[in-house]
Amino acid sequence: MAQALDFPTPQHGPPVWLAAALEQAVLDVRGLLAAGSDPLGALMEAADGVSFGGFLVVDAPFNPSPLRRILAARGFSSYGRRLGGSHWRIYFHQNGAADWEHDSDVAVMDEGAMLWREEDGLHIDVRKLRPPQPMLAILRLIDGDAALQALVVHHERHPQYLLPELAERGWSVARVSEEFQDVRLWLERKS
Repeated sequence: MAQALDFPTPQHGPPVWLAAALEQAVLDVRGLLAAGSDPLGALMEAADGVSFGGFLVVDAPFNPSPLRRILAARGFSSYGRRLGGSHWRIYFHQNGAADWEHDSDVAVMDEGAMLWREEDGLHIDVRKLRPPQPMLAILRLIDGDAALQALVVHHERHPQYLLPELAERGWSVARVSEEFQDVRLWLERKS
């Protein structure tokens, strides 16, 4: 019998250093991503300019867990807040990565897919994975949780090879939303 996946339990409250980070200028990379540009160079340049004890604040269309891991290796702790549907603000503090992903409400699967809950249910983001990892992550998730009835998938493109696999497992696509590099599929388990 399949077991439900465990999600990390958030720590209590924001980190103490967050109060000082709230007044910092924000580097908004949403426009770069929407234009098809990779903001990693600009982010690394900005991070290189932060001295010990300093801050970097980034707005992104999703919780950038890979960036958070990269900057943790450079000594940054981070705290993320979802401000809206596709608007995240991540606060980075150069403090030796004492609490590198404080209060993160995102789980990262073995394949690198990110999982989180929103009002409309469980979400999985597979946009940065190389094929066949997106399909494998989605199938592992639905195969591994018999209680899961709905799932919102964030993908870079329409996953044509996934659809027959979903049908074999008793899942269907209820609706689709397509924006630049964010195809969302609302999946439902058939009764």
